[in-house]
Amino acid sequence: MTTGGTGSGAGGTGGTLDAAGVLIVGAGLAGLALARDLVRAGRQVMVLDKSRGVSGRSSTRRAGDTARLDHGARFFTARHERTLGLVREGLQAGWLAEWTRGVPRWQAETVTAESGGHPRYVPPAGMSALGRELARDVQVQLEAQVTSLRRAGNVWHAVTQDGRTFTAGTVILNLPAPQIVPLLAGTDVDVTPLQAVTFDPCWAVGALLGADVPGADWPALRVQDHQALEWVAREHTKRPPGHPPALMLHARPDWTRDHLQDDRDAVAAALLAHAAEVAGPFTVSGSFAHRWLYATPAARFPDAHGWLPDAQIGWCGDWCTPDPHGPRVEAALLSGWTLADTLLTRP
Repeated sequence: MTTGGTGSGAGGTGGTLDAAGVLIVGAGLAGLALARDLVRAGRQVMVLDKSRGVSGRSSTRRAGDTARLDHGARFFTARHERTLGLVREGLQAGWLAEWTRGVPRWQAETVTAESGGHPRYVPPAGMSALGRELARDVQVQLEAQVTSLRRAGNVWHAVTQDGRTFTAGTVILNLPAPQIVPLLAGTDVDVTPLQAVTFDPCWAVGALLGADVPGADWPALRVQDHQALEWVAREHTKRPPGHPPALMLHARPDWTRDHLQDDRDAVAAALLAHAAEVAGPFTVSGSFAHRWLYATPAARFPDAHGWLPDAQIGWCGDWCTPDPHGPRVEAALLSGWTLADTLLTRP
């Protein structure tokens, strides 16, 4: 196990938390925001995640030797005081920067500037740096995919794919709701509210370019009424000078569904051809495609988080509704923070 940071626990023996300990399944932003608050309040916390890194869908992928492309969450905004405080912390420490205050709209081959845009923030190292900052003082086990949950007495047992068992008095699930439902099969937890949560999928394609898009002066484009695309970003505009020119493309949900099982190379080729329709001609030196099955919450859980005190189990994520502004990075953070408040004030 790793304390005060992140690490791989593959091949370990599991772990046991005390009766007041909290086991969080999923190292997305909501779970990490929750974990940091609980750790600062003196609670024993462990986070498990199946991946090799933290941040969930706020993910950054390396391409080539130096490129970093945000193929999940594109940026984040701050409306609430708690999020504004995190922004101030990040700007002062240097791990966060303001990217842009305007994202133009592309529609019918016309680009329209956004007026009165609000700040969009991105860490210069990529969106996954936000999760790494939240996890800085949190005990995290990576490559630990939980495949079953059961409760015996007042103790939850989480068993991972490689046979390890982790136990704690409280379990929080920071996963997409459709992944939570099968985990709770065989328990007494009523999953009916979770079954109503749905997600839209998204194919994401990243590309390194031989040169920047000719004549482009926009950081990104919100693409409307296009058959395939909804987002095109000049990804290098998020990074320090010297980053190679790069594009990040996100497909529409309906296009993604129609091509959900397509070969990745075919998806990349198709979306790059569509991007040339939007941005103009460009030369690609390398590309990748990533399929997000649970990209954007479509039907959300109606509350800021879920919490069942008798069972000592709960859930959080951007698919919950902590405010009326939609499923965003800030929604994930608020969901985790409000659940932390609940656990610390109404155990």
